[in-house]
Amino acid sequence: MDGEVRLGLIGCGGQGRTLSTALARVGGGVLTAVADVDEKTGKRFATDFGVKTYYPSYHELLEKKDVDAVIIAVPHFALKTVAVDSAKAGKHVFVEKPMATNSVEAKEIVKAAEDKGVKLMVGFCQRYLASRSSMKNLIDKGAVGEIDLVSGSKGAGLLRGWLLERPKGGGITLYLGVHLIDQVLWMVGSRVERVSAEVNDHLKFGVDETSSFTMRFRNGVLANLNLTMRASKSIDWMEVVGSEGYMKSEWRTNTLFVQSSRIAEYSNPATIQFMEDPTYPMFEREIKEFVSAVSEDRPPAISGHDGVRVLEVIDAVFKSAQTGKLVEP
Repeated sequence: MDGEVRLGLIGCGGQGRTLSTALARVGGGVLTAVADVDEKTGKRFATDFGVKTYYPSYHELLEKKDVDAVIIAVPHFALKTVAVDSAKAGKHVFVEKPMATNSVEAKEIVKAAEDKGVKLMVGFCQRYLASRSSMKNLIDKGAVGEIDLVSGSKGAGLLRGWLLERPKGGGITLYLGVHLIDQVLWMVGSRVERVSAEVNDHLKFGVDETSSFTMRFRNGVLANLNLTMRASKSIDWMEVVGSEGYMKSEWRTNTLFVQSSRIAEYSNPATIQFMEDPTYPMFEREIKEFVSAVSEDRPPAISGHDGVRVLEVIDAVFKSAQTGKLVEP
């Protein structure tokens, strides 16, 4: 594609602002139109970002020929419908995580994109966090040898608004769990064979408040992940144990601890401190990847199938917790 990629933003809330700020910083794409059901929010966004065209309905935006691709940043319950409609309109699609509320919906998005031959990328931004991408690179170089065990935890305080409503895709697992699951699948590089889970629901709101689950991968790796919205402060870490090393990454401090008997420079334990903000750079790298994939006519690094596999695990987590049985995703 010659010139800048022309993008439309659907959803002008906080995440829409974050992604649009990232787009402005990296270049390669330009916002030509925005849509939001809340007129005040949409018009204020258009003014703040210098976008000439605002639509109260995303369907109007999808009709515009000067929109090559869309960034979708709407609540979980609306993601599937907006993404399918966007793909059917022939627009390349960047859809925020979790992509949909379950794997059946996610597969509908993938099919719509494949039928129309458009790019589809899911917003798993933490793959672009310096400490996590470096962890992945070291795993690929054999720093820990053969992976045996992966552990991780992610926590926050009580969620708000529609995130506390189960029918709208609320709960800690869809909100934060998708990040950890995606990263584990990415790091391990194998399909999940079965899942065993326990979930505690919030007594007042009925959404999943705390979840703990184990995944067995086809290559024998075990992973245990824990999620909660009862944390007094943000929690986000991941560790990998292998036959020849150990690594642990923390998001807030953007640090990576490495010990490896395979790579000489890490034969003595080392802590790497990445001197960048742990938030905005990952969004910049993420949105740059989507824009580059569109302009270069190539598949994006994070595919719709990646999103489907994450949601298959989440479906299995809920089913296992409900039945008390092991579940195959």
